[in-house]
Amino acid sequence: MPDLALRTDTVTSRVPWAALVIAPGIALAAAIAIRMLAIEPSHVGQACDVAPWDGWCAARTALVLSFKNMEFGWFALAVGVLATLLRRRWLGSAAMCLGLAGLVLYSYEPSVVAVLLGMLVVLRSRPARRA
Repeated sequence: MPDLALRTDTVTSRVPWAALVIAPGIALAAAIAIRMLAIEPSHVGQACDVAPWDGWCAARTALVLSFKNMEFGWFALAVGVLATLLRRRWLGSAAMCLGLAGLVLYSYEPSVVAVLLGMLVVLRSRPARRA
């Protein structure tokens, strides 16, 4: 009769804090900083209205134009689907990071699915084997 007890030597995976908390937290903080420092302030928008494609205003204008069709969120969702198909932890973490940034940067519908897909991949994938 086989031993049905849980073997602790086969269940050695730890919670991947770097992929699950640290990297997405940094991405979330960066997205909040971009939104609060470059997108939301009215004086920044007024300064970029004169010449929207000059200097750093070009990056701001391109980002604001991406809000129209939620490109950032759709890209995050594509990375999340790819992570789900390939079951790679780093892709799952990237999907979480991009999805959290998309949630802050007005692409919330596809981004929330990307965050969930990325989180599932990070939690369900096995860590890489060490030689």
